[in-house]
Amino acid sequence: MRSTAWSAALLFAVCASAAADDGRGLRRGGNPADVSISGLSSGAAMAVQYAVAHSGSVTGVGSVAGPLWGCAEGSLSRAVNACLCGRGPLPATLDAARRLAADGAIDAPAAGLPRRLRRAYLFQSPADETVAAASGAANAAFLADFIGHPPEIDRGNARDGSDRAGHGIIAPGPGTDACTVDGRETNFIRSCGAEDNAGRMFHALFGEGSGDAPGRRIDAIPESEIWSFDQRGLIDAARVERPSIADDSLNVFWIPTTSPRRRNLDMADRGYLYVPPSCRSAGSACRVHVALHGCRQDARTFALRAGYNNWAEAYRTIVVYPAIAPGQSLPGAVCEAPPLSEAVDAAWFEPNPNGCWDWWGYLDTASRRGRYLTRAAPQMRVLDAIIAAVTAPRPD
Repeated sequence: MRSTAWSAALLFAVCASAAADDGRGLRRGGNPADVSISGLSSGAAMAVQYAVAHSGSVTGVGSVAGPLWGCAEGSLSRAVNACLCGRGPLPATLDAARRLAADGAIDAPAAGLPRRLRRAYLFQSPADETVAAASGAANAAFLADFIGHPPEIDRGNARDGSDRAGHGIIAPGPGTDACTVDGRETNFIRSCGAEDNAGRMFHALFGEGSGDAPGRRIDAIPESEIWSFDQRGLIDAARVERPSIADDSLNVFWIPTTSPRRRNLDMADRGYLYVPPSCRSAGSACRVHVALHGCRQDARTFALRAGYNNWAEAYRTIVVYPAIAPGQSLPGAVCEAPPLSEAVDAAWFEPNPNGCWDWWGYLDTASRRGRYLTRAAPQMRVLDAIIAAVTAPRPD
């Protein structure tokens, strides 16, 4: 349950965001009882973290090429070596979720408050070179135990080669990377024939679609229909209690410092939004789906090409694309490098060079280890504010 102070901060952020977007408004009157979330890679990890922490309000979750929930246990070396590259045992994370629920740090089923999270979809290519198959399989098993039945699992197929796809989200259409790894990846949105992760996901999370457009994919969405919104007021709301945030750099005297990017919780100034035509009128009360990009991805490109918008009208769903600020984008595939030394876990600063969502705790100081999995996590609180805004009544 949110505190009164946090609820007031959310209300302030909603009102502030309405005056700071591109004029169309983040307040869309979406249905607060029908909110789901998904993501790619680190976005998939964050999507599952958010859904698990808010299982009393989120209805469905999608994970595309994501690692096991809670796998990193606050350790960057474990995140890379075990959770991504399969170099080590994976933890039994269901017990960790139960402990967090018992402590009140995440939603817990209680009398009169049943768990709303009931549907899940996972895509994991066996040829993914970034997230080990074992980590993806463990994530599927975790979700099956957590929601009480197996999620829909998509491993691609041999007909279009999607079972050999490299790390990324698969969407038909132009401007995408090759299906298999070729070393020329630019956006990690891959084309593998007719395979369509967003379409499969929405069917798994929502069913057959609306009565007037069952299962119909719209092939082309004009770029002008992807609206932007200002995240800065929403980020400020997440900092209302001034939680301690880990430094992310060193100055010339080798003293840890906090960059402006880190003060913004590593989030970008602007996020993106697609409102299908049937959801633009007052009182439409459409579903809301939050879609999170992955590391080293441009958020606007993800919003344009990842395939969600093409299905939004069929499922009467507003799609929101929160954004992380880009990093320096270190070159090369992470699992081609030697194992990461545990010495990095003792560092005085916590960088995020590839612009990832916080799925290993890079925002947490030593005294706040494990916060990143809870409702109190700073980026989780920004997502709270975004969802509160898009489900707020339209101002007209």
